[in-house]
Amino acid sequence: MNVFIEKNSEQDRWWVRMDDWRVSFNTAAEAEQFAERLTTRLNAPHSLDMLADWSPRTGVADARNAIAVLPAQTDRRCVKEA
Repeated sequence: MNVFIEKNSEQDRWWVRMDDWRVSFNTAAEAEQFAERLTTRLNAPHSLDMLADWSPRTGVADARNAIAVLPAQTDRRCVKEA
């Protein structure tokens, strides 16, 4: 999963983008805190028992096929690639 923090100048908000998903925050500090916690959890060891019970959510494939307009790369920064 690619995790990016992005500033939205039009709405004066910060977004944490996770592949095709995004979460909005009021401040850069809130976005950074969320992104760090997320990448820590993504990179944490996971048991095979937990993974065996995993099932994909419906509709996710449809969202990945949608065309999304992304702002310029200069407004984005990669936190960590998990």
